[in-house]
Amino acid sequence: MGSNTQTRSFLFFCLFTLLNTMFSFGQSKKVDRLEQYYDQSHYKLVYRKSSKLLRNPEFYSSVLPMYYKAMSSFKLMQNQAWLKRNHTDMHENIGLMNAVIESDQWPLIISSHANELSDIEVLFDVWLAQESSAVGEEEKRYIDNWIITIFRQFEIVDVKDEFRDEEGLIPEGLSVDQRTSMIHYAYEYMGIPYKWGGADENGFDCSGYTKHVFLHKGIELPRVSKDQYNYSKKINKKRAFMGDLVFFSEGEGISHVGILVNNLGESKKMIHSSSSKGISVVDIDASEYWSKRLFGFGRILK
Repeated sequence: MGSNTQTRSFLFFCLFTLLNTMFSFGQSKKVDRLEQYYDQSHYKLVYRKSSKLLRNPEFYSSVLPMYYKAMSSFKLMQNQAWLKRNHTDMHENIGLMNAVIESDQWPLIISSHANELSDIEVLFDVWLAQESSAVGEEEKRYIDNWIITIFRQFEIVDVKDEFRDEEGLIPEGLSVDQRTSMIHYAYEYMGIPYKWGGADENGFDCSGYTKHVFLHKGIELPRVSKDQYNYSKKINKKRAFMGDLVFFSEGEGISHVGILVNNLGESKKMIHSSSSKGISVVDIDASEYWSKRLFGFGRILK
């Protein structure tokens, strides 16, 4: 009898601990959105929203708003103009990351967010190697010292790094040769006019065009852009290159889709069916119109 009671008490304790960890780790939709926006490279949006959540008592027990505010600030501090305006906040953001590191949830974060942390590790290497005019020497030394003495002590392993091909790319979806072939095919339709609901050589709308191009490789995409977004695997901006889809929004759902034509490390460019120019190529990063509406990137897996 005593043994059964002890067993039940132990199981109850385990269940309570698990539930407490789950809820404190962040099952809130608002917290989940931080991860989604971060993955889509909307770092300014993540910074604003995580700052707002940190002022809400409902999220005092969750480390993820602290984590994403710190992580988005590390991304944004690579922009000298942003850092110059916000350099006084870097002590606070580093303090937030310290609080995350010291929490009992840090081991779980290391394992579940390894790709994000390994990306930051690379950015920190760049930061340490470059001169910064946006902060004073004392602040620069403070940030450098924290990176070297605190952050670098952790061995962060991105599991995906174990599965890269000889070109350093994650071998998922179409191969580089297949992507190149598909983009060459996509260029054959340059100049074809835009046609609402169009899906052939007489005229394409945006999703009709992407569906047609992917069908050339035997891949059947959903017909409309929002369904293509849901169908694709979400990837971050750094990984997106030719053959991946790029999605845009006017504020309420997916409103446009195109196909990236750039190589890794290059400015993001897409070929798409524009309502004004038909099938054409545009540099997303250089376009104020498109960069403001950028929502995310998707990869089609066969």
